[in-house]
Amino acid sequence: MNKIRIFIAAGIIISGGLMIWGKEGIHAQEQPAGIAVSRTFTEGEYVDGDIVCSSPDGLKRCSNEFDVNMEGVLIENPSVAFLSSKEGTKLLLSSGKAYVRVVTSGGDIKRGDFITSSVNPGLGQRAGKSGNVLGVALQNYTSETADKPGKILVGINIRPAIVATSARSNLLETLKQGLLAPTLTPLASLRYVLAILIAAASFLLGFIYFGKVAKGGIDAIGRNPLARRAIQLNVILNLIMTLAIMTGGLILAYVILII
Repeated sequence: MNKIRIFIAAGIIISGGLMIWGKEGIHAQEQPAGIAVSRTFTEGEYVDGDIVCSSPDGLKRCSNEFDVNMEGVLIENPSVAFLSSKEGTKLLLSSGKAYVRVVTSGGDIKRGDFITSSVNPGLGQRAGKSGNVLGVALQNYTSETADKPGKILVGINIRPAIVATSARSNLLETLKQGLLAPTLTPLASLRYVLAILIAAASFLLGFIYFGKVAKGGIDAIGRNPLARRAIQLNVILNLIMTLAIMTGGLILAYVILII
């Protein structure tokens, strides 16, 4: 019994020491998290934190905004890694947390902003509109020079994201991303297909339903002119219901896109 008490006391002391040391040391700079795997890269110079995309020859630094071929981030010191003995391989992190090289060409980066690829090879930027993103910024970053790279911690979760903008531009970007659906992941493609089908079905049903109601109302007024006001009121109520159905379909389609 005494030995058990000694072990418990020692465990409490060690745990307390680790907690104190962690508060003072570990949290000074948050460490990357996630499992990195060895992947084949094309020839060229790479730096820790580069955003990389797939290509027929292997992985390379992304050089397009909102690139749908984003694969992850090159990382040199991951917490966990699956190594390969093949030449030309480097470690890639596709999910978790990693320090990413970014610029402010898309605007100053604030914690919680979406990060995507940019025209600067390997560098990320703030996503100012909807599109394919690398993840979410976990730190702020500002720079007087738009093309001056820096490093911030990013929560890696590659996916299409809807960024709130004006209604017109948001709709155009959504349609643009919908056209790219076959090149996205199966889940993302399914979201776009469902959203398009629901939006189209709501408009189609709304127009068909309203057309029948309007035609029926005109015929009813012709047969019974004395009930004109009641028939017109009925047509207006049906019009409101039709608009509600169409609006509900659009809202449901939008919710499917952002989940």
